[in-house]
Amino acid sequence: MRLTGFVAFLTLSLLCLSCNKDRNGKDAWKLQAGIESLQTRTVLAPGDDGGNYPVRWEEGDVIAVNGMLSRALAASEAGTVSATFTFDSKPASASVYNVLYPGSASTSSVIFPAVQTYVQGSFCKEAAPLYGHTDRPDGMAGLRSCAAVIRFAIKGDVTLSAMEVTAPGSEKISGEFTVGKDGIGALDGTLTPSPGASSRMDYSFEDGLTLTGEGADIVFTVPGGAYSRGIHTELTASDGKVMALSFVPSGVTLPAATVCSFPDITFLPGKEITFVSTDATTGEITDLEESAGTPAMDAEEAVEAVSLKVGSYNIWAPEARHTVMENDATVSAQRSWANSYKAVAAMINSLDCDVMGLQEITNRVFKTTITPPKEDYDGVVHTLNASIPDYSWVIFNGSNTTYDNLFPNNTTANGLSNTDAIIYKSSILTLVSQGRYWITGKRTTPGSPTDGYGSNRVAVWARFTHKASGKQFVFISVHLDLPNAGPEEDKFLPQRRNIEELIGWAAPYVCPETIPSVIVGDMNVDKGDEGGNYARLVGGRWKDAYETMLADGSLSYTDQHHKGTMNANKNEEGGLSTWRPDHILLDGLTPSYYKVGREQFPTEDGTKHWPSDHFPIKVIVHF
Repeated sequence: MRLTGFVAFLTLSLLCLSCNKDRNGKDAWKLQAGIESLQTRTVLAPGDDGGNYPVRWEEGDVIAVNGMLSRALAASEAGTVSATFTFDSKPASASVYNVLYPGSASTSSVIFPAVQTYVQGSFCKEAAPLYGHTDRPDGMAGLRSCAAVIRFAIKGDVTLSAMEVTAPGSEKISGEFTVGKDGIGALDGTLTPSPGASSRMDYSFEDGLTLTGEGADIVFTVPGGAYSRGIHTELTASDGKVMALSFVPSGVTLPAATVCSFPDITFLPGKEITFVSTDATTGEITDLEESAGTPAMDAEEAVEAVSLKVGSYNIWAPEARHTVMENDATVSAQRSWANSYKAVAAMINSLDCDVMGLQEITNRVFKTTITPPKEDYDGVVHTLNASIPDYSWVIFNGSNTTYDNLFPNNTTANGLSNTDAIIYKSSILTLVSQGRYWITGKRTTPGSPTDGYGSNRVAVWARFTHKASGKQFVFISVHLDLPNAGPEEDKFLPQRRNIEELIGWAAPYVCPETIPSVIVGDMNVDKGDEGGNYARLVGGRWKDAYETMLADGSLSYTDQHHKGTMNANKNEEGGLSTWRPDHILLDGLTPSYYKVGREQFPTEDGTKHWPSDHFPIKVIVHF
């Protein structure tokens, strides 16, 4: 069954049951399903002068009575508000005859599909289950919908490729639900999710939905009920740009058999519209990432909390890319630095962080004033900093051998080797001080493999003042040693020593407890990895923003279930990894938004690729 208009209150379907002979003379049990017209104030299809809008049956519809399926509805019955369903036999005698649509062998469960499909002027018919009952086979039963319907129209000049719908409060919106029963055993409409039900539903646009200035109607259903943090959607265009919609305020109940229709909107990349009432009379447009739990006012100081966008990105050094491509013919040439450095820049610019840590910066990445950048393997220079002009840099070269020797702009010789950097928006932040130290045991000088530290690893730090508020914080960018990089008797030794230096000495040295601080980077360790190094990493003052948001229930469904921050392999054919080696650790700051940047961007020949073998992460924090 599907709606040929949208209604604020779905109908009761009146079912008349009787026994007849079919054309072969056999006993056939027939059920007359009459669907009343509705009165509504939410309209997308023409109605009569009284505001009545019909709900019609479709050819092929099947219902079930106590788990017994009807025959598919004939074409002659389709398109009407009243239809007769035929069963091959009469159901077994019972005190209550429960009726379900769509029909299934179940006697008390319905399915809300995990994927709903775009249908102009309606919704996926299987996504609006109905229930009802009668107490005698020759009686009548009323059917009522289990679904709440959300509808909006969207305009624009992009093609939509996907929409993800989630319940941020973790209420289940897809999968199998058991319909409750009252004292006499009749279905009462209460829904209990079965194991495996999900807080996510993916909305399919099949071959893509190209928007126009006229607007396209989008309609989806969720189970009726209370939603502690509302309903959230993210619309993704074919170019990877995202817009979000928050349809109802936290704590609102969406009654079953209702339609909430919202004002027409225009696709705005990077924005979120938060509708502030279920009547859909108003909507507030904000930056997408800043709508997630932004604190309002500090009661004691009556000072608005500072919001800061922080990030981390391992950009994949040109030399490492070249080595992979030489040894693996399946890796596309578009993944070379020459072909993808502009895509790396596009990713950084799209994330729009106020401050970000970068890893794997070499002379082929950063343009220096005295030591020229090296030509890439195609014989041409392709530097990153010219492509991200909004950012200033904190970066150190190889000749700087003391952690407290401030060295801005990398203006001396000896090049960069392979290092970390910090980029920041000088329009928002003022650089107060900066430095670098080794986390390989000697602090002021590089370590060596003979010390059991593996490769040399550094921590680059900077202290900033937030211009608008005057508040200060410290930011550290690191790239820790690989797991399993140590000697046979203790493969995790180099990484463990990195972490012990970072958390035990280096970070506390530049981060007094009175000042908020952020540590970001490719730390090459994930929760659950062998060796116990993740626990060492988060065992001190600094806590993982991901785990903090997961614990308080504010992490999105997507990031809970797709947490990896790397490609599964270098040629991209393996999709996404489940490993999460990239982290943002916080002390004295509260996270409200977490994003892994998995968008693809055009490389030099116009094909879209992931710019790096890592995905950047972005967190909005408040202090």
